[in-house]
Amino acid sequence: MLTAKIPVLLLSIIFALLGVYLILRINTAGKKIDSTTLRARAFLDESFLKENWILLMLTLLLFIIRAVVELIETFETSIGTESSELADEIIVLGILVCVILIVHKWFRLMSPPRQFE
Repeated sequence: MLTAKIPVLLLSIIFALLGVYLILRINTAGKKIDSTTLRARAFLDESFLKENWILLMLTLLLFIIRAVVELIETFETSIGTESSELADEIIVLGILVCVILIVHKWFRLMSPPRQFE
């Protein structure tokens, strides 16, 4: 039976694998870059810092929403289990997307700047 939960779970797996790949690439790039240069790149790029804080805030808000929904479910049984499971999976997917975006921003920061010829 194909439900809405299956595509959400498949997307979660794909995004998690993408995150692992990017983190491995960041790890190898990190061995090639000087820590002073990395700090300078991170803190001189205002949009990098701003976007990271926004994504971290969204991630934490999604965690809070998930915890509140689970707390409500603990005290009430009126919420349908299938719809609450789907909502839970969508929230987890949102958290994963925020984390992947943060990892991607770090990947771009760690990658050497491209030279245009």
